[in-house]
Amino acid sequence: MDIIAERNLIIDCGITKLEASIRLGRPVPDESGDNWMCPYEVRVQDECKSFRMHGIDSMQALVLAMKTLDVELEVKAKKLGGKLQWHGEPFYSVLKGV
Repeated sequence: MDIIAERNLIIDCGITKLEASIRLGRPVPDESGDNWMCPYEVRVQDECKSFRMHGIDSMQALVLAMKTLDVELEVKAKKLGGKLQWHGEPFYSVLKGV
C-alpha cells in the first residue's frame, strides 16, 4: 500500500489509553481494470486490520474509504469501551473540517 495520509489517535478507556492509527493508501485500479479501489488500515496497539473500498473512479474510492474509516474507528473504540481522541480533543471524523 502506497500511504498517502496517516493519523495517530488515542482510544481513552479511562485508566488505559491505547495508541491507534489509521492509514489511507493511494487509490489504484482494481483487478477488473474497470473500477478503482482504495486501501486503508486501522491499527490499535499491535493489531492491524487492512481493508479496501471500491468505487467507479479514484475519487469515489477515496471518499468511501475515508467515510468508512470513521465507522471502523468508532466500532473498535466501542468494543474496547473507550472514546477516540485526537490531540486531547474528542475525535469524530476524518472528514471533520474538510
